[in-house]
Amino acid sequence: MKAWRVHTFGEPRDVLVLEEVPEPDGAYLEGMTMGLGGWEPMSAGREPFTDWVVLAMSHAALALPDVTIARGTYPVPVGRPYIVGQEGVGTVVDAAPGRRDVLGKPVAAVCIQPWGSLAPVSVGVSTVFEVPDGMSDVDAAGFLIPGHTAYHAAIRRGGITAGETVVVLGAGGGVGSAMVQLAVAHGARVIAVVGGAEKVAFCQSLGAEVVDHQAVDVVEGVRALTDSQGVDVVLDPVQGEVASRIRAVLRPDGRHVLCGHAGGLQAHDPDFYLYNHTLVGATLGSYPRHEMRRLTEETHAALVGLVADGRYRSTVTRCVTFDQVPDALTDLAARRTMGRVVVDVRT
Repeated sequence: MKAWRVHTFGEPRDVLVLEEVPEPDGAYLEGMTMGLGGWEPMSAGREPFTDWVVLAMSHAALALPDVTIARGTYPVPVGRPYIVGQEGVGTVVDAAPGRRDVLGKPVAAVCIQPWGSLAPVSVGVSTVFEVPDGMSDVDAAGFLIPGHTAYHAAIRRGGITAGETVVVLGAGGGVGSAMVQLAVAHGARVIAVVGGAEKVAFCQSLGAEVVDHQAVDVVEGVRALTDSQGVDVVLDPVQGEVASRIRAVLRPDGRHVLCGHAGGLQAHDPDFYLYNHTLVGATLGSYPRHEMRRLTEETHAALVGLVADGRYRSTVTRCVTFDQVPDALTDLAARRTMGRVVVDVRT
């Protein structure tokens, strides 16, 4: 099969190669286990990984980790070569014994390297759910990771409640736009931080007030919208230089939820304790498998319920062909995209 693979390190447009690779199958997966950076061969003292499905792919989503893994700046090292892509939609053609109930069904799934989602056949792991009723493959391909990450960061770890004022950094991206919707759905006042008129309009359509960082200083913009009263929560998938500055708008007892690193990782000023601020880490990668399964099921039920109520939607804004992947990832790296970009793997 033809798949988009990376062998070296660099910008996606420079290191992505469309090449023939063997299709993954159940017989091969039975001799594999799962490490922090993805699938690994079995070794002494380790157990095989048994929560997988083999997928005939329909659509796959693009995301910032596709850029940072290629560059070598992702916090978790990923071995080379690997197929690009973190999630997508496909029909289950094989499955581990505990997943055989979904054989033949269309599912949305998270895909882990080296078998990423940008291939005709991929492997879904753990976070595997049937496509919700009425949701297209395009929308479902970009539904899981943004929604599950956003719910974990905003609701479970961030503890957002009705009546609170929440700032969302990077609000025009996949996770950011999901957090905007979830905070609005839970009754919060939401201030989205984005750059450019198109992203301003996008976030306003999701129910947020907006600060355009291309037109005004972020801190001053938030202060103006809140009459200098500050905010209760900052949801931050960006970090970098703005992370320490944005805490100037947090009220005492405010929470700064760190749930990504689009702007890079920097040490945090320890003075946050002087203002009774709480730094909250939020990632879905650190739980034991049984707890991870419980959390994903809980989250998915909540998201599907919000979709059914019309209070949450997949924010796919663009669908590209398979041969357009390098250009689309270049646009994503340059912050020229909004929401989620999806690839039709069949084209």
